[in-house]
Amino acid sequence: MHIFIAKNGSLSLREADNMRGFSIIEETPGNAAEALRAIAETAPENHFWIDADAVVAMSELREDVDWCAQFWTMLEKAEPYGFADLASRRVKAHVEAA
Repeated sequence: MHIFIAKNGSLSLREADNMRGFSIIEETPGNAAEALRAIAETAPENHFWIDADAVVAMSELREDVDWCAQFWTMLEKAEPYGFADLASRRVKAHVEAA
């Protein structure tokens, strides 16, 4: 699963059914901070802390109870490794070029 940042800065959630990983892919390198400003804050080493509820809201599957349960389970599994913070309802992701 990844947040895709288009050249124009618009965000979309892609591969929402892939619960094996989470990243940010930007079509234009260097665009992430501005594009994610409303839903994320910067973290060290080219990472961002993203509002997990905003990720759910972006998904076409947001009304699917099973998908939502799988998403939160993915975050629970990632939390011990520092890639999720369930108390703050956020997920940490790195930025990749398209």
